[in-house]
Amino acid sequence: MRRRDLHDVVMRVPPRRRPVTAGLVALMLSATALPGAAQPGAGPGWTGPDLSLYVSSEEAVVVSIRTSTPQRDRTEERDCPAGLDDDGETRWPGSAACGRKAAERTLASGFVISSDGYILTNAHVVADVDGASVQLADRRQYEARIVGFDRRTDIALLKIDASGLVPARLADASRLAVGEWVIAIGAPFGLESTLTAGIVSARRRYLREEDGIPWIQTDAAMNPGSSGGPLFNLRGEVIGVNSMIYSESGSYAGVSFALPIDLAMQVAGELRERGYVLRAQLGTQVQEVTPELARSFGLADAKGALVVRVRAGSPSESAGVRVGDIVLGIDGIVDASYGEVQQAVLDARPGIALSLNLWRRGAVQRVSITPVASPPEARSTPEPTVDPIDRLHGLVIGKLDDARRMALKIRSGVAVESASGRASRAGIRAGDVILAVNDISVGSVVEFDAAIKSVPPNRPAALLVQRGLTLAYLVLDRLEPATAPR
Repeated sequence: MRRRDLHDVVMRVPPRRRPVTAGLVALMLSATALPGAAQPGAGPGWTGPDLSLYVSSEEAVVVSIRTSTPQRDRTEERDCPAGLDDDGETRWPGSAACGRKAAERTLASGFVISSDGYILTNAHVVADVDGASVQLADRRQYEARIVGFDRRTDIALLKIDASGLVPARLADASRLAVGEWVIAIGAPFGLESTLTAGIVSARRRYLREEDGIPWIQTDAAMNPGSSGGPLFNLRGEVIGVNSMIYSESGSYAGVSFALPIDLAMQVAGELRERGYVLRAQLGTQVQEVTPELARSFGLADAKGALVVRVRAGSPSESAGVRVGDIVLGIDGIVDASYGEVQQAVLDARPGIALSLNLWRRGAVQRVSITPVASPPEARSTPEPTVDPIDRLHGLVIGKLDDARRMALKIRSGVAVESASGRASRAGIRAGDVILAVNDISVGSVVEFDAAIKSVPPNRPAALLVQRGLTLAYLVLDRLEPATAPR
């Protein structure tokens, strides 16, 4: 089975064909019951708790996150003949629509963790985008500043310029139990305010390719758009951040994973403090010791972590660790399980020596390793740029030529040359034609500028857009960007 990031699946869906609704998640669980508490009517034939008892619309902590990633690859004019494209839209040789692919737009989830506007979501939601916007339960929209993200744990911290928000209540991770009922809230396939439920299948699942992260495994259904949403217990507390699924199709196949909330908050704290996670590096890759492997290496029991790679120049190589060694203990931990070894490495700090017990060729050896700091993760988020003819937050317009005007059977309008940032997230694409701003018709760039100036400050502008033969008003937010996080 392949690991599929929820958000990565969304990114591969053509924007037009992806259903997106205008609503917003406004659901949270009430704090009225304990996991496993008896339900009314429990008895023979009882299949589970009545989840309606735990859902409340009074506390809205889940948010929708929209991002856009501009695709700037040029397409040769000969490959872009006049006619209709795959989305049924009009195109013509030499147009901006032929020359630049429309930006890909995605929808994901997140949740409020502080009253002053800090939001948790997944790193893969925001790591490679040119901007993100957040919509709250009361339908207020904000441009979000990406404080930082950590790909290893798939956690990102956003900041919006808001105050007085109701933050999520967080669970005590040590109380999580296998078999406990859990609820996920998010926007799978763009269907916001979607609730799914299941149980905890495994409390700390270590995946070989995930480098020591203790994932919560559940069978609560998650799909593209669920990324970054909260996983609740029946106390109404967040126990994890929904992150990924195992699937061959890209859709839910019965296995979902969430990062434990205590680890997520630890990462969020470091992102808020320095913009990245300070992490120790030993320079080894390990796998779990199975009973068959234990017999192969002469161990009586399946325990510890088998070293499968030692990176050149790493602290492990300097300490003499070899491929084929089995880590049986770290510092005071003796006869450690695979999970205990992984947790000890995850908790290690740069510059503080670790003492390892290694099983090598039938004997135990002891080595000391001093971890070094991993280099800060390079941010791939493009730096914002300002085009000299950028009229309105990513919207670049130009004159509508006579040929296009006649082909579209319109009297006037302005052509959209490119759309990025807020303009892209509003749904505007290169090749669109803007006919009016609110109720003011526009036939030139000068008229467009004048119409925009007539819209009261801090109010959005409604643009009447024609795409092919389709007309629709699209709302473009004109609020100033959020202030820098403190």
